[in-house]
Amino acid sequence: MKRLFVILAALLIGFTASARGGFLVKAGVSNSNMDLNKDVASVISDDLLSGAFFKNFTGYHVGVGYRTGTWSGLRFQPELLYNVRGTRVDDATRWTMGYLEMPLNLQWGLDLIVMRPFIQVAPCIGYDFMNKTTSSPAGNALGNVTTDANRLEYGLSVGGGLDILNSFQISVNYNWNFGPVANLTAYQDRVAGIERKNARCLQVSLAYIF
Repeated sequence: MKRLFVILAALLIGFTASARGGFLVKAGVSNSNMDLNKDVASVISDDLLSGAFFKNFTGYHVGVGYRTGTWSGLRFQPELLYNVRGTRVDDATRWTMGYLEMPLNLQWGLDLIVMRPFIQVAPCIGYDFMNKTTSSPAGNALGNVTTDANRLEYGLSVGGGLDILNSFQISVNYNWNFGPVANLTAYQDRVAGIERKNARCLQVSLAYIF
């Protein structure tokens, strides 16, 4: 009987803890991709990029956040992240961007005492603090892209994850960015730019909650 009471007390403490909020530190891998606008491809480099696609780029993200307590399964988790992502044209050519982003995650999940699976959706805004390319045969063309890159970004992400023992959080998010990535002023009479609707990023994250 005493053992049963101890078990029930531990379960109750675990359930109560799962409903509490707290600060968190977060880090993970960002895998991004941008399809190259066909009109842009045909203009900026006929010999190298015409009809091509930008290839996946693996970067990282790191930051902090805060999660509220739960109410009817709902939880709010705003974050401030530095997210490094970009794209590859070939093995020697990389376009790297570093964004300071603020995703506003709205989660819904089930408290299962020691864990809490959840789904989430988040509008996101960000600002591009770092924008560079490596030197390569396509360096001149991509240089125009970085010069005319739009610094402000906004978009939406959806995903899900798992809170474990109210101390750790594993999550996966898929992000879409809206608006133009870059306006190519050098070619503005022929192309408008690269559309951000074609910019996507898959994030896998681990957070510690305290």
